[in-house]
Amino acid sequence: MIPTPLIRPVKNKYMAYLLRKVVHLTFPEQYFTQFMGKQINPCDEAAYVLTFDFDFEKDIAAFPLLLDMLKKHDIKAGFAVIGKFVEKYPDIHKRAVAEGHEIINHTYTHPDNPHWAPDRFFNKLSYAEQKAEVEQAHEAIEKILGVESIGFRTPHYGNLHTESVYPILAELGYKYSSSTAACGYKGYGAPSLHSHGITEIPTGCSLHFPLAIFDSWNMLRKSNPFLGDDLLFIEEFEATIKVIREHDLFLTHYFDPYDIVENNKLEKILQSLTEHQIMTILYKDLV
Repeated sequence: MIPTPLIRPVKNKYMAYLLRKVVHLTFPEQYFTQFMGKQINPCDEAAYVLTFDFDFEKDIAAFPLLLDMLKKHDIKAGFAVIGKFVEKYPDIHKRAVAEGHEIINHTYTHPDNPHWAPDRFFNKLSYAEQKAEVEQAHEAIEKILGVESIGFRTPHYGNLHTESVYPILAELGYKYSSSTAACGYKGYGAPSLHSHGITEIPTGCSLHFPLAIFDSWNMLRKSNPFLGDDLLFIEEFEATIKVIREHDLFLTHYFDPYDIVENNKLEKILQSLTEHQIMTILYKDLV
């Protein structure tokens, strides 16, 4: 049994780094099972939310294929979209809505984005600027897609996510945010009420890397990635989903569309969800 203090979210960056190194090298599976086992699963059975972040033009280019694959497997997903992209590419976003997927507000320009805001960072913006980013995206989504978003995701998560966004979301009538990592948040991977009436739904980890976000960037693309191999990536996902099924846990991940459609990764992920009979839902179903 792992000591209770070890399976609580750690906020000190240096201590979190050391803990991650130790856990990932020694007892990751045990840590994952005990950490996730402390969650209160709102679904009472194994459940999974699949989401995607559309940050770049290459993500938009992958959009049609992604929708085709989701439709083939009859799985609905959440799409964190940028207001500027909704304005520039309305048709593909409208198709996503028509096919039953959820639209998540990902700000209007995605600060720290090479297309429109390369020198701006969400956590460095004033309260008024943050509010404008959220409001303008909300208005674009509502006007063009006919959808009133109730969920938000901070661009790039991590240190760019700030507590100041919760009152902004509450004022707009939002219900949830998905802007934190399961390994660093109180919900142990499951949704929990945060502040201003907003539910925080942290993005998840994986069986052998319980103290890292399981996404294509961390696992495959950053300098010194945790895995660095597409086959290992799929194997890690499948092993994680198997445990989620066995222990009736809740889990959610996000992926970069341009990357996940390459080398059939998304197809294999969708097959794994189907084969393990995991209930796939949307964030809005939880709140």
